[in-house]
Amino acid sequence: MEAKGTCFAPNVSSSPKGCPAAKVCLEVELSPPHRYAPFLGNKEQLRGATEWRFRATRLARPPRHGRRFFRALLIMASVALCACLSLTAAEQESREKYEAQFQLERDPVAKAKILAKLGRLEIDQARSDLKADKEEQSLADLEHYRDQVEGTVQALSSTGVNAEQHPAGFKELQISLRETLRRIDELILQLPLDKRPWFQAVRSDLTKSQNSLIEALFPTLGDRRSRKGDS
Repeated sequence: MEAKGTCFAPNVSSSPKGCPAAKVCLEVELSPPHRYAPFLGNKEQLRGATEWRFRATRLARPPRHGRRFFRALLIMASVALCACLSLTAAEQESREKYEAQFQLERDPVAKAKILAKLGRLEIDQARSDLKADKEEQSLADLEHYRDQVEGTVQALSSTGVNAEQHPAGFKELQISLRETLRRIDELILQLPLDKRPWFQAVRSDLTKSQNSLIEALFPTLGDRRSRKGDS
């Protein structure tokens, strides 16, 4: 005899109509952390790429201290160039000014004092022409200065002034000539050997003018020199 009782169906949770069991299992297996794993991986890759690009940019960018040093160096070079050009322009202006004063002056003493200031500028001009490969112009500058000196020394001598008692003009020009001769010697050393004789001839003429001024300023020294020459 069969036992009577109630037959119960297995306890199976109902799923949505048309949803397979595999889908339910997949939803259960993919918990929220695992569900967004692909997106989290992409985020990490994006962050790594951003950091790599930032590091590469920093490596490619020149250091700031190098740029500051280069900028400071450029400014210093510009200032030095401007100062050099300003100095050259000022010397040229001074040379032209003294040259005009010398031509207009009639007093030999005043002319000698002007020429004492002009001598250094004339040698600077001759040196500039020489650096610019204008050797003939450099020689012409020195010859022009030599002619001015010889004419001024003759004008001083013709006044009959006792230079030992009244050295004005004589002394300034003699001191200037001493410095000028030294600078001409430096200039001659820059010349080729075959072109030195013309410059040395100008120097010799200027030396004679300086000796004339020394004899006028120190007549006793000139007498001693003449006695040595006679003996």
